[in-house]
Amino acid sequence: MSLKSAHTGKVGKAFQNARILLSLTVEDVAHQTLINIEYIKAIESGDYAVFPARMFAVKYFEKYAKFLNLEISFFDIYNADVVAAANKELQSDLPDPSFMNMKKNMIYIFFICFFLLLSIFFIFVDSDDPDKLLDTKSMESMIQPLATESKIIEEFHEEINKLHDEINNFFIQDKLDSVQLGVNVDSSEPET
Repeated sequence: MSLKSAHTGKVGKAFQNARILLSLTVEDVAHQTLINIEYIKAIESGDYAVFPARMFAVKYFEKYAKFLNLEISFFDIYNADVVAAANKELQSDLPDPSFMNMKKNMIYIFFICFFLLLSIFFIFVDSDDPDKLLDTKSMESMIQPLATESKIIEEFHEEINKLHDEINNFFIQDKLDSVQLGVNVDSSEPET
């Protein structure tokens, strides 16, 4: 049988924190107060099932509280009416779970509506008109490098065509010169 409640757990935590602030171990307290280690642990955990009777729990509780200089009154876990009143008080302090769920659901509904409206906006934006979608300055800044690159490529092709024409003219001129002189240039004939 467990004799523990949320209230006794809080009270026990107060005992434990006070002991730790004094830099004492459970063994130190047991040695100095002559309280059984199991009783000290029971008071700090808030579970009074280890005590043989209510009177033992009350007296050891008071002795331990006096040793730690705590002004805490014993929570009578043995009295069902006291426990019921404490549980009712504890329940009134907690938020209504249905309200919490409703609040969480409202946040989800808000985000869903926001994204739905955002997607509808982008669907109905007129995407056929590029002037509306992109700023003209940004378009010019994108086109300008492309125009200079195409100009460079065009000039490169013109130079290649000029060199090609010069090479062709050289070969044509060489052929004409050899025809005019009556010289037959054949690499298969041996030279004499």
